[in-house]
Parts: sequence; structure tokens; C-alpha cells
Amino acid sequence: MIDTNQLSALISAFRVETEKESISPETVGKLLQDITDLLENASTDAERQILDDWKNLLSQYYFIYDVADANMPDQQNIFLRLRARSLGDGTSLSSSVPIAGATDMKAGAMTATHVRAITTLQSLVSQLQTAVAALQTSATQHGEQLFSIQTAGYVVTSIVQGDPHSSRVNLRVIKHDVRTGEQLVYDGTSNISAATAEKAGVMTAQQCNSLNVAKTDITALQAALRKVQGAGAVVDGASVFHIASDRVGIRLFGYNLATGEGQIELQDIYLAGATQNGAGVMTTQQVKQLDALRQAVFGTSTSSSKIKPFHHFGIEIKKGKDALFLRGVSELLASGYVPYLFRYSSKRNRIIISGIKEHGPIKKGWNVLGNGDTIQIRGDGAVCISKKVLKHPEIDTEEMEELADYQCLPQFFISDRYDQAKDERFVTYGKARVDVIRTVDGVKTLRKVRLLYGIAFATYKVDKRQLLDKSKLVTPIVPFHIATDRIDRNSNDYRWIFER
Repeated sequence: MIDTNQLSALISAFRVETEKESISPETVGKLLQDITDLLENASTDAERQILDDWKNLLSQYYFIYDVADANMPDQQNIFLRLRARSLGDGTSLSSSVPIAGATDMKAGAMTATHVRAITTLQSLVSQLQTAVAALQTSATQHGEQLFSIQTAGYVVTSIVQGDPHSSRVNLRVIKHDVRTGEQLVYDGTSNISAATAEKAGVMTAQQCNSLNVAKTDITALQAALRKVQGAGAVVDGASVFHIASDRVGIRLFGYNLATGEGQIELQDIYLAGATQNGAGVMTTQQVKQLDALRQAVFGTSTSSSKIKPFHHFGIEIKKGKDALFLRGVSELLASGYVPYLFRYSSKRNRIIISGIKEHGPIKKGWNVLGNGDTIQIRGDGAVCISKKVLKHPEIDTEEMEELADYQCLPQFFISDRYDQAKDERFVTYGKARVDVIRTVDGVKTLRKVRLLYGIAFATYKVDKRQLLDKSKLVTPIVPFHIATDRIDRNSNDYRWIFER
């Protein structure tokens, strides 16, 4: 509402004036002008109150018109100098405002402590990179070594003489399973057979009571094994590589634990002939002497034993490891002998009992694969296998028909298959299934698979259904391996190769 006190005063003064004097235009005009001037400057009480409230409110605030670095040294905060003016009365003020350093819980300024930490990390980056590279190299090397040991499955920790027997020497083999840590003892499953008129062997109690044990040679074998193991290698296998009239040569193979190299030749051990002072193998001369004594006692017999000649040959794996060659077999082939392929595996042949076909006992050891037509020796000595012996699911029928009847590549000696249900690759090896690529914790991993094979010569067996009698072999079984070889270090692509 407009304040009317001044208007009332003007009107009252005008009335008094009209009572005393006559009304003139000038007097009325002056009164109206005064009223107009008063109305121009008039305001309501509410408006004045609003203006007063705004003035009081604005007097509490300032507007900032300048922000600058306060240049105040501090390790944990940054200070800003603010300049402001009061909105109420226009007075000025200056103030310093801190910005705290950042933490792992909230944002903030970078402090001197942060800068020192970054500088320290920058100086250590090259050292950390070197250390990480060294750790990666070490992990790769030790991983390959561990993989080689685990691929072997177990290591032989001891070979000693087992329970005594009158016609053979039993061996007690102690193995350590590298996967489970279990100590396995095999007592009597391995033995050295007695000597006969056809081959060397141990001297039996019946042949010579004074040479009923082979303690001397077994002790020497233990010492040789300890020497090999002390050199950083473990024995993984052995084979007979030399048979003479007076001794037998045994070659030890194993893994180098320092480098991870497998199937290395560790040591050659010779078992000498038995004498009156020590046990050993029975020599050809001793067999002849026993045969002469038998004839002296029982007379000459048409069934007297005749020593069978024993031949030797070697194998060679050329660079690339995709072909296997035999050396020194020309005389054997000229004499009409044929090669037989063996696998060191578990096998269960069918037998006929009372006209009924049944499964025979499981035989673990050198089992022949196929027959005398399974493998052929090419003119340059390369070993080839019939394409019909094993199944090759990855090669279609039309492509298989176009291939030559005998193939020399190592993949034809292996039946490489794919398990669609498990999405894994595997090979069959006797009665065993050997996984090549398997899933471990959801990750597909390529295993280092090494399967033991062997080749020996014998007379061609006409009846292919009849099992091969290994005593009819005219050569020792010369071993070799067929193994997986990773094509690309960063993938699971692989190929099959020959190895010693």
C-alpha cells in the first residue's frame, strides 16, 4: 500500500487555501504537479522490505574476481590465493584456500610425495623389465624340464636283485611316479633268463652251483646307475646293443634333468662271461662245454643244440626326423630274413580253447605289430610301413587309395585319432589310449608323447595267424621312438617325428 500521509497533507493545505482565496488554475496545477512528483517517488512497504532483505542477504556474499597460485610451499597441499569483493558494501578481501593431495579413496592434487614415488618407479622400470624377462625365461626352461619328466610318467630310482630263483635272476625295480609321488616296487616282473645253447644269459644253479647269483654284475650296475643319476640324469630304459660269444652289452638311455633332453645315451655296460670266481653271462664256450658233457653222459643225439648265428644292425635318423633308416641289413635281407615291427606295450591276443575263441592273458613287453609283410626296407635303407596296418581317420578313402602301398613318414606308424565327445586327440598303443591333446582346467594342452618301437629280423612266418616266437629272432630288437614335435611354440599344432 502507498504511503498517503504526504498526499493527505497536500490536500489539506489546498483546502485551507481554497477557503481563504479563490481557486486559480495556477494553484490547482501546482497541487497536481506536487501529487505527480510524490507518486513517482512512492513505493509500497512490501517493496521496501524486499529491497532491505536483498541488501542484508547480499551483504553476506562476495564475488571472486581473481584466482592465483599462493606460492606457499607445502608437500601435501596446493594453496590458491582468492581475491573477492562484498556484494553488500563493496569492501575487498584476500584469502588462501588449500587443495589436499589425492589418496586411494578420493581425488585431489598431486603432492611432492607422489612425484618422488613416480620418479623412483621410473628409475626402477628397466630393472623390473629385466627381472620380469629373466623370470619368464626361467619359467619356460623349468616348465619344459618338468614337462619332460612328467611325460616320462616315472623314473627308476633303484634296480636290485630280487628273490632268488634256480633258473633265472629276478630284478626288483623301484620306480617313483612323478605325477603322484608314489613309490612303486616291482618284484620279479623283470628278470634275466637263463643261458641256453642258442643265446647268452645268466648261469643257473643247475648249471653251476658255485655261480648261483650274479651279485658282482648287479653291484656294478647299481654303481653305474648312481653315477649316471649323480651326473644329473635318470635312467628311462635300456636295450641290448651287443651280443658276443663271451659277453653281452647293455646300453642305458635316459633324461638329462638339467637340459630336459630325452632319450640320450647314458652309458654302455658289458656283462662278462661267468668264471669260477664270479657270476656272469654264460658264454658260447661254456654252452659248448656243457653240451659236450651232456653228450659224454647221454651219448650223441640228433636233437643236440646248434648255436644259431646272431646278426647285428643299426638305425639312423636323418635331419628332419621324418625318415628312419637301417644300416647293415643287406646280408640279412639276402639271407631271406624279413623285418618285424614291435611296440613295447600291453597286448591281449585271442586264443582258442576247446574250439572257442577267448582272450588270452595280458602280455606287457615287446609285442609284434602285424606280420612279416607289415614293413619293408627300401633300397636306400628307409623303413616303410603298409598303409593298411593302422587306421588313419584324417585321410579320406579316395586319398588313401591314391597313396603307395608302403609309406615311410612317421605318422603312418601311428593311428592318430580325434575324440569328438571330449574334443581331444589321442592315439592307440596296444591296449592303451594315449592322449596327445587333452583339456586341463579348461585349457587344451599338447603333451610330449614318446612311444617306444623296435625292429628285429626273423624268418618269414607263413601262417600269419600264428604268434611270432621271439626266440626265433636272428637279431636283437633295436629300439627307437615316435614322438610329437610342436610346430609352433605358441600353438598346439604338432607333427610326428622319429627319435632315438
